[in-house]
Amino acid sequence: MTRHIALTAALNAAALVASPVWACSIAPPPPPLVGESPEAYKVRVAELDRRQTETWLRTRQTTALQHAALIFVARDTAWTPPYRPPPTRRVRAGQPIPPPVPLPKVRYAYPAPSYFKPIGWFRGPRPQALFRVNRSMTTCGAMSIGDTTHSAPGNLYVFFARKGPLSEKTLIDAIAVDSIDDPALVAFVAKYRGKPPAARR
Repeated sequence: MTRHIALTAALNAAALVASPVWACSIAPPPPPLVGESPEAYKVRVAELDRRQTETWLRTRQTTALQHAALIFVARDTAWTPPYRPPPTRRVRAGQPIPPPVPLPKVRYAYPAPSYFKPIGWFRGPRPQALFRVNRSMTTCGAMSIGDTTHSAPGNLYVFFARKGPLSEKTLIDAIAVDSIDDPALVAFVAKYRGKPPAARR
């Protein structure tokens, strides 16, 4: 059942590409065949899941390649915005002490976003700045674009984006490097496959 939920969510995400905010529906597994044993049923459902997953991944890659003006590999990077202390005021002798400067409001994003650093480029311009990818709450829980929902620092993804400044509005999809099997991208991702997470600095 879990695989069917995940597959339905992924298919919906592929259809809506850049927008992670979508309704999640649960696809029930097919019913057992007449006279089918529990063991045979499990094997049949597992094979169905495997074929559906392969088809879904192939469709995602083909669609992203067709629509992306920018394709690159980026690494999930542990990063937090730098602390900026409030400005200080100098007071001359004999002058009244001014009221304290109000502290800036600290805004916490929940679920927490991820940050990615481009490290390799296949198509389009070569952005090098760290960029942010948010997670949105859906009926399936916290979801992000493509395969990045459960990303961790060090993970590598192939990002696909439309023409324009790189942002969540232009992102089409993000596919884990080790899942790429489209002939157009295999050679490009070869040196990134199986890489262990980079050491934190």
